Amino acid sequence: MVEAGVLMLHGVVQHYDWGGHDFIPELLGVANRDRKPFAELWIGAHPKAASMAEFAGGREPLDKLIAKAPESILGPAANARFGGRLPYLLKILDVRKMLSIQAHPTLAQAKAGFARENAEGISLHANGRNYKDDNHKPEIGVALTEFWMLHGFRPLEQIAQTLASSPELGSLMPGFAQRLAQAGRDPEARRNLLRELYSNVMTMPQEQVDSLLNSLLARLQAKALSDKDSADYWALRAAENFPLPGGHRDHGIFSVYLLNLVHLRPGQGTYQAAGVLHAYLEGVNVELMANSDNVLRGGLTTKHVDVPELLRILTFEGGAPDIFEGKPVSGQERVYRTPAEEFELSRIALAAGTQYAGSAPYGPKALLVLQGSATLTAAGRSTSLHRGSIALAPCATHFVIEARADDVVIFQAGLPGYAPGAA
Repeated sequence: MVEAGVLMLHGVVQHYDWGGHDFIPELLGVANRDRKPFAELWIGAHPKAASMAEFAGGREPLDKLIAKAPESILGPAANARFGGRLPYLLKILDVRKMLSIQAHPTLAQAKAGFARENAEGISLHANGRNYKDDNHKPEIGVALTEFWMLHGFRPLEQIAQTLASSPELGSLMPGFAQRLAQAGRDPEARRNLLRELYSNVMTMPQEQVDSLLNSLLARLQAKALSDKDSADYWALRAAENFPLPGGHRDHGIFSVYLLNLVHLRPGQGTYQAAGVLHAYLEGVNVELMANSDNVLRGGLTTKHVDVPELLRILTFEGGAPDIFEGKPVSGQERVYRTPAEEFELSRIALAAGTQYAGSAPYGPKALLVLQGSATLTAAGRSTSLHRGSIALAPCATHFVIEARADDVVIFQAGLPGYAPGAA
């Protein structure tokens, strides 16, 4: 049985080589004298890296604990809707080196792909595996520091101007501007044009990729590039971070010019729906997503790249991305709402000596303290919280957080209100 009140959790650190050295160790209060990369802190119940939950009998992985008492933790409606699984995964990412260009499948694509690769006998740990589970992975990321990323294809008119700006980029698809003019405002014609352009980029022979990029990069290297709001800066950095064997160049470098370059300030965020090509470039953010690890990559990585599968799941829409500022729902809480039914992210800010009264009506809520110290009280029991503390309030739990002598900042993951059993 799960005791009344909250569960204290311990997240799992992923030491991917692109990770930073300081933010996550400092958050968790651990030493990192060897400068090991601390890339991601996972908070949730994904079987790859489930958080450890504390309870009277000791510790147990959260996914195992939920399996023993799904209705007590998830609540009856969420348990039925999400098949006995915690539907979201909360993360902190510290991006020191550029991440891969990537996109995530829809739920139907994930289910079909996972079943197909299982039937083909591909190991879940195989390098050539695309689908690690049967779930989709919509996600929201909110910046904790200044944060740079690529997000979605740029407006096609901007892409046309960029291709015209250099002979190397123009060689990706000669006549793009003229064909865009012919397409006019026809949505399907514009999507087809963008699909053809990106397909050309990703299937271009390596010899041609090397020739075009070596010429482009030679000109960039002659400049003193320091402006992180410039695509040229990131193209040069991508070439430095992702050299290929034999002196070859990565196809993904071209995508720096095709995707929107976004500079987020702390508190701003973006939503990555299925099929949206994106990449994190630098900075620290908090990320909340559906409970999945499915990624299709488009370059700038040492991991598996399946170009045909990526092209199949991508959404070919050009346009400027929406920047989420969050909506204040009280003087203490700002909510970042998305179309996803699996999660809702909010930021709680408490002045010293003040209280926040919360509840978990639709499913469990995960709380991560990023600043300050507080007391969390639920079911008559009080627990001390400090920077780096993680708590899980099971469904239907009412709780009160009281800030102590300093201001407190908490990010809260939960479920939005939804119609149980809805499609």
